[in-house]
Amino acid sequence: MRGKLVEMIGLNNGIEVEIWDLSRVLAGHRWLVSLEARVDIPLTPHMLPPTPEREKFFQVLRDVIGDKIPYRYKQERHFVDEKQKDALFKEFITLLKKNVIPYLSHKDFAKRLVLSKIRELKSKDPRLFF
Repeated sequence: MRGKLVEMIGLNNGIEVEIWDLSRVLAGHRWLVSLEARVDIPLTPHMLPPTPEREKFFQVLRDVIGDKIPYRYKQERHFVDEKQKDALFKEFITLLKKNVIPYLSHKDFAKRLVLSKIRELKSKDPRLFF
């Protein structure tokens, strides 16, 4: 995926947030302005609740998703005039820092993300957990 890394933000809970500019020209002087925040949480067994299924859940997550659990947040706007694209991208960053960074900064964000991935996988394919 092409794009430009704009900023990295280290949070108090140990998470690193990458902010990417994925903007591109659509036609003429019209742009797709696109910001993506990326977080990859290293998967460890202690992130799972201490239940009898812990080891199975951990193995399923590793097999299906890998060693890192991805979280992506994206903001886009289509057909933006070239003269307005930089101001809009800065607005996207401001909104991200105001609304999303506090959410990602929560001490239990990583554990909650892992639990949500388990619920998601269970709803898509419950057979994985047998």
